[in-house]
Amino acid sequence: MSAIEAPTMLAPRRVTDQWTVLPSWLPVPGLGALPINSFLLKGREPVLVDTGLGALGDQFVAALESEIDPGDLRWIWLSHMDADHIGNLGQVLERAPHAKVVTNFLGMGKMNLAGIDVSRVHLLDPGARLEVAGRTLVPLRPPYYDAPETIGFFDTGERVFFAADSFGALLPEPVDGTEEVADETLREGLLGWSSIDAPWLTSVDRDTLGRTLKSIERLNPDIVLSGHLPLARKGVGQLTHHVAGAYCRGASSVVDPLAIEHIEAAFA
Repeated sequence: MSAIEAPTMLAPRRVTDQWTVLPSWLPVPGLGALPINSFLLKGREPVLVDTGLGALGDQFVAALESEIDPGDLRWIWLSHMDADHIGNLGQVLERAPHAKVVTNFLGMGKMNLAGIDVSRVHLLDPGARLEVAGRTLVPLRPPYYDAPETIGFFDTGERVFFAADSFGALLPEPVDGTEEVADETLREGLLGWSSIDAPWLTSVDRDTLGRTLKSIERLNPDIVLSGHLPLARKGVGQLTHHVAGAYCRGASSVVDPLAIEHIEAAFA
């Protein structure tokens, strides 16, 4: 695929027996392109994870309808309330009258502040799990994020880890999977996006982040799904390795130009 100049919706692709990705890409001038993914779990109780870019509304709905009758949806899992993750929520809810919106208390509060109907919210209390047609989606807090209401999950049925915004990467051009990206290009893309989306990582407690990344490695998911990364079928180790190398080993290799320490040092 070549570089893109406008938000672009690509054809849905099968991830596992029941998971499908609804991929799109957003050009970021001067930096490359950012994946913006939603995901669909088929089966007796279909689940849609995030609802994509509003700018791609008709295309997003068409992609969804090519995979499932939206009227069959039972759950809409919202990772968090950023516009690129709930952009088509209204259209989807209109077409999915039986679907419940899965979020936590802060997510519901942000929906309410934005004027979004919360009467169909399925509230995830701390420690609660979502049982879906014989499988369990275990909510978890990803290793880093840009909104405090963020919830990822681990699907026990197919060992799928949904990392929300974590492990997002700016890449030179759209690709189907991380195996198509050179390791150094992937590293640069991961660190480039984290420096924008989670700049606080430069000051995070390195031991705490390291333990979190090691826990993800021990969880050993078969596949990693991220809102901002092509499909990662090679496992999580490559991703955690690059993040740990940047933020967990001595001085951070990523500089936040707005950090107070950086400004103070410049004046000194």
